[in-house]
Amino acid sequence: MSNNDDLAPRGPHISGDEEKATATHRPPTAARENATSHHTQFFGEGEYDQHLAHLAEKKEREMTFKDAIIGDFRLIMYSLGFSGTIIMEGYGLALLTYLFSVEPFNAKYGVFDIGTSKNELEYKWKAILPLLAQLGSILGVGLTAPLVNMIGYKRTVLLMLALCAAFAFVPFFAPNVLILAAGFLLQGIPWGVFQVVSPAYSSEVASLQMRPILTTWNNLCWIIGQLLASAVAFAFHGLPSAWAYRVPFGLNWAFIAFLFCAIAAAPESPYWYLKKHKLEDARKATKKLVRKGSEERTEEKLALMQHAICHEMKHVADNQTRWQKTSAMFRGVDRRRTEIACATWIIQALCGSSLIGWAPKLFESAGMESGKALAMNIGLPCAGIVGTVASWWLMQKMGRRQIIFWGLIGMAVVLAVCGAAALVKTTASGFAAGAVLVLYTAIYDLTIGPICYSIVSEIASVRLRTQTISFARGLYLAANLFNLFLTPKMLGMDSESWGWGARTGFLYAGCCGIGALYTFYRVPETKDISVRGLSILFHEKVKARKFSAKKAAELEKSQGAAASKTSSSDNTVSVLDEVVEPKIASPARVASPKNNN
Repeated sequence: MSNNDDLAPRGPHISGDEEKATATHRPPTAARENATSHHTQFFGEGEYDQHLAHLAEKKEREMTFKDAIIGDFRLIMYSLGFSGTIIMEGYGLALLTYLFSVEPFNAKYGVFDIGTSKNELEYKWKAILPLLAQLGSILGVGLTAPLVNMIGYKRTVLLMLALCAAFAFVPFFAPNVLILAAGFLLQGIPWGVFQVVSPAYSSEVASLQMRPILTTWNNLCWIIGQLLASAVAFAFHGLPSAWAYRVPFGLNWAFIAFLFCAIAAAPESPYWYLKKHKLEDARKATKKLVRKGSEERTEEKLALMQHAICHEMKHVADNQTRWQKTSAMFRGVDRRRTEIACATWIIQALCGSSLIGWAPKLFESAGMESGKALAMNIGLPCAGIVGTVASWWLMQKMGRRQIIFWGLIGMAVVLAVCGAAALVKTTASGFAAGAVLVLYTAIYDLTIGPICYSIVSEIASVRLRTQTISFARGLYLAANLFNLFLTPKMLGMDSESWGWGARTGFLYAGCCGIGALYTFYRVPETKDISVRGLSILFHEKVKARKFSAKKAAELEKSQGAAASKTSSSDNTVSVLDEVVEPKIASPARVASPKNNN
């Protein structure tokens, strides 16, 4: 076969060996009735039915929430297993700052402060310990894309869980603050990997109706981790011995054991198999994701995934170098997608969310006793859980873009009120600041907290999803360095701190205002828009304020009409509303000897 023949879409005529392989996995009767020979196109080592892909996309769009729960129950459970790693990460990071208010921890690793007449961890270590955990996370984020590309999502997470189990020994037995710092640096590496893999996997396996819930579930997992950390810190803070902080550190092993078993039972992402040209493995993974015995749903979901990849890859040249593939997210249409993903996560980092982790110290600075501060701190993750669950209902009524915009406006107002409450430093003002911060947490976890995960996961293209999320999350962690350096300085009570207390809310209120302005002009709507629909809207350079499922359908229809007019006069193959260029290779073509005969 010549090179040009190899580049052309393959029709219904296949070899004897391929005939046997294809016959084994023919779509069920109901699916085959809608398929005709001109609806198939070469993909990897087999074919896929474009008409079946369109039918599957239509079904997902018209599917009710109840139908999605029933049909995708297994998929939901597997996705929740991957998201569970975020619970462990949220627990570890929140626990570190909560322990700054635990006296045995300060007695072990701190020094006596004359100003407060008690042991306090030095300011530099309050900044350095979370900083090292974040630096470790940045390293982990950088490792994620190549690791996932080589061994897949599942094995990457299992490897990181094994490393977590080993690294947990370091802080548990740390004799001094230097060893403690090394432990958090090491633990940050797998935490960074979890931050990327969990939303990416959820976005790839989820159906259109479940996609916003499974991606925003990551935020709920983070909150559950914070709730566990605050409850554990409060439960053990009264112990006079080192067990007041060792027991909380040791609970990490319980998380790891449970998550390892859950993820070991989950399938790999079918998208990963398709991009690796492993069609049969992708079919097996898809079959494991859908309801047992649903062969038709398996073929439909697989065809939809293949069609989404083909639509993106028809704009990509075959002979790209490794650097060109890696840097593709900074060029052309994908540059805009990368910008939105990065900016959305940076806004989340700088909107004041760091105050939630430092809430006990903020309450103390406003005049509250340490024991009462830890007790009131438990209310913050509870408010966050309520907010995140409510966001699932809100996303059915409003678009992602609207929720983020009005959420930022609301948080700006609340943070300004929080700052104003601290102008008079009394016990009453401490409780007032605490109540306002609980309200802020509820708004945050109703809006930008969970919706950010949905936006970032949906905005990224299929072929660059891991790279885009990795880069965006890396910038999020870099932006968090601002919080790690300045938040202890603003909220600290020692002689080296600025002593701003709850007045820090004024600074973050301004950041929320800037974020709302960016959201209005640059963040597009993704509600009810399929992966292929988003690709069409970005390639047509539609303005952010005009993104909608209706607009995507109009552009798709106009492309189909244009394809019908030109298909007879140029060297293209028109299939429904797609135009497949013969000189652009199929995204999953395998350069094997049997394809060149």
